Parts: sequence; C-alpha cells; structure tokens
Amino acid sequence: MLYRRYWESLFATAARALRSKTDAADLVQDIFLSIWNRRHDLRINGSLGAYLHTSVRYNVIKYIEKNITRRDYLVLLTEVLVHSQPPDAESQIQIKELQHTIQSAVEQMPKKMREVYQLSRKHHLSHKEIAERLDISDETVKKHIQHALQIIKTAISLNASTFAVLLLQYLK
Repeated sequence: MLYRRYWESLFATAARALRSKTDAADLVQDIFLSIWNRRHDLRINGSLGAYLHTSVRYNVIKYIEKNITRRDYLVLLTEVLVHSQPPDAESQIQIKELQHTIQSAVEQMPKKMREVYQLSRKHHLSHKEIAERLDISDETVKKHIQHALQIIKTAISLNASTFAVLLLQYLK
C-alpha cells in the first residue's frame, strides 16, 4: 500500500535529478527495500511522506557523488538549475561559483587533456571521432576523459557543501 501510494512522486523527484528513469526506479526501489528490511526497528516520527522524500533527496546526492566521474552529473545539474525555475540571488551566486570551479579545473588541465575533454563534452564527439581528429588512440582518449573527470570531481569535492545545497534546493 505504501509503495503504491508514494512510488510515483518519489520516482518523479529522483528521475528529475538523475535524468535517468532506470536509475531513479532503482533508487526508489532500494529505499522501499531498506524500509522493509528495517521495518521492525524503524521509528518514524512525523510525516511518512516527508521521510520518504528526504530519503530520496539524500540517496540522490549519494548516488551522484558516487557516480559523478562516470556521468558528469555536475555539469548536467548546473545546466538544469540555470535553465529551470529562476533561482533566487543566493542560488545564482552558488551556481556561478560551481560553474567557475568547473571552468577553473578545465583550464588547469594539460592542453591535450583539456582539448579531448572539450571535444567530448562541448562538441559531443565520440571517443573514436576525437581519436581520429587528434590522431591518437581510442584508449588515450578514454584515459584523458577519465583523468579530466577526476580533476573536476576533486575540484568539486572541495566545494561539496555548495553542491549539496544546490541539489537540495533543486529537489524541493
């Protein structure tokens, strides 16, 4: 009964943040499974709906932090935040700070890595297309992308609180 009552709104929240219906469905399923496994010990004071939505928010943050190098969620999130509802002044400052952090990390990359990263992310070229254009191997392209994303992830981790605040504001 709880699953049927809350699944759709929890799924919508997760899908909006993750931009993947499959990942959102898995995340919501994991939350319900966790509740079922802890059903004898779990004590919820207050609204069950609020508890579930808070669980989704925090699980989305953990998911994004865990998978940020694989999926470049941060760039997607800042784009969504910029192009969705008009953010308040504080959010605008935080968004610009986050974008600046990413841009600074990209600018500090070695020249070839930066070029590969920009061809991949800004021009949406495949690894094969980048390799052909720059006359390097597919594997070299893959390594450059992996290292570039790690550099961005490290830069973001230094501003993790800003990222978390923006994500929570977006999910509300």
